[in-house]
Amino acid sequence: MRSVAVREEVSEWQKLPAPLQHQFYEHAVKEAERRVTALRRLMAKLRVLRDDLKFEEVGEADWSDLKVGVVDGSCPPAPDVRLGGSYALFCSSYKVFEGAELVDEGYKSGMLFIVNTTPGVSSRTMLKLLMTRLERKSALEAFEKGVEWLILDGSFFGFRYRCRRAEDVSVTWYEVGKGGEMEEHTATGKEVIEEIFRDTDELLRKKSVAVVKRPRTAALDGYLIEKNWDEIKATRGGVLDEIVTSLIDKAVLSIIMSKGEYFLYDLLFSHPGDFYFYSVMAGICRKWIEDRMKKNEPLDFNALFNFSVKRVEHRERRENIPTDVFNRYYVTLMSEIRRGYFKAGGEVSACCFEVHKDARLDEILPYLIGFNNADTGHPFPLDLVDEDVRLPIRFVREFVQEVEAQVLKKSEVGLVRDYFQYINPQKKWGYV
Repeated sequence: MRSVAVREEVSEWQKLPAPLQHQFYEHAVKEAERRVTALRRLMAKLRVLRDDLKFEEVGEADWSDLKVGVVDGSCPPAPDVRLGGSYALFCSSYKVFEGAELVDEGYKSGMLFIVNTTPGVSSRTMLKLLMTRLERKSALEAFEKGVEWLILDGSFFGFRYRCRRAEDVSVTWYEVGKGGEMEEHTATGKEVIEEIFRDTDELLRKKSVAVVKRPRTAALDGYLIEKNWDEIKATRGGVLDEIVTSLIDKAVLSIIMSKGEYFLYDLLFSHPGDFYFYSVMAGICRKWIEDRMKKNEPLDFNALFNFSVKRVEHRERRENIPTDVFNRYYVTLMSEIRRGYFKAGGEVSACCFEVHKDARLDEILPYLIGFNNADTGHPFPLDLVDEDVRLPIRFVREFVQEVEAQVLKKSEVGLVRDYFQYINPQKKWGYV
């Protein structure tokens, strides 16, 4: 009988010389001790914070007949640069549910081609805006299907950070219209931006809820700074690390919220948009204190808060959108959109959401919690459409290869050979 050799797996640790193995083991032990100490301090802070925050219970409701639409879009991150320019693809989809049953769906797609010689154009910037525009069109189409509520992927005005770079761009793109026919569109970046803002504003004033999957705000640390300002001031910032959590709000709330609860920032702050200011405050507090001390200026909390407000306004004006559009949307952003979190299960992360200030949360929150993905904490329909509509990263290359194949099929061989030889000399072409 032939003996079978058994290969014993060797860990990466075992590949090191014995002295290094022992040293790194000691590093791991000491780091674990430091982490445990830090986690104990953190949990003490979070227990106090939970007592300060106001959490509401999501009430019971029968959502089995509620008609809900959900919308998402997709665009591969890297355009394919061939055939004399950049090809980029985008798509969107809506799905309509009655309770937990899928009853309708629709898909739209588009293609952007930017010639290499076009100056000052970022295909990636325009691609994201065109995808957002198509998402908004799909969302409005879902309302035409009679949905009572709509779930939107991403913050209502989250696209604003891409606007400034595209304001003066003029592009032509192709997309599928309502009747299924291919349509050609040409517009400036500013025109596209204004259209997205109009459609977003319309959606906001309907029954829409936006799910923000990756929020980065740390407004709760800003709240802790305000609450403990006298101590921070007395120690010239020396106790700052002992007071703040150094975590984003999503992480904090995922730990301290219980299943079936929700939290709204305007239950903690004076106005719906104040969390933007408190989040910026958390990030700049230490540097602001150091600068004031160098100038021998008083450490006044109101001065810190006003500085944070100006920082937010400056960032929004400088990086985001044309001034005339900014003036219309900024008031809406700060005073009409409520942001909060709900937690659907004990073992999932808190889910961030936005709604209009007049929205009836008792109508939609039971659905968002009751029809929820136990793995992600997001509403199940949103994860479903996200997976369904996602374009593979390499799909753009295959699409361009299909374009090339069709060019070869439809054009004279000599013309195609000469074009590809000088445009793409690295490309090898075979002819039958």
